[in-house]
Amino acid sequence: MVGLIGTSARGYQRFSPRRKKSNWTQLNVARCERLEKLGLMTDAGRAAMPKTAFEVAEHIIEALQADPKVWENYQALPDIYKRVRIDNIQSWYGIEGNDTYTKRLQKFIDNTREGKLYGDWHDGGRLQD
Repeated sequence: MVGLIGTSARGYQRFSPRRKKSNWTQLNVARCERLEKLGLMTDAGRAAMPKTAFEVAEHIIEALQADPKVWENYQALPDIYKRVRIDNIQSWYGIEGNDTYTKRLQKFIDNTREGKLYGDWHDGGRLQD
């Protein structure tokens, strides 16, 4: 079953069934967590959510810790921002012949050094506490 929820300047948000082994982005996990907080999550939705906690890969932690300013700023970032950005970087790790991982990690490091948050990590403000 496909469902539509809410309206905004961008339109409706579409929810549709996932394949059994599909990957969940941290943005989608955060959207489900929000629905749960609002009391809008169904039992079927709860059952479909991934059960593992998000972990940042050690090689990314090391890259962030290499610059003390980056590490200091990283630790002050909102949790949802870190999850969404890091997930977007980690998903490209280890893909042969693709420099997307390196570019995304460097962009994250550069923006974090400057204290800048970028991208639509908060789902139009709906995921900010």
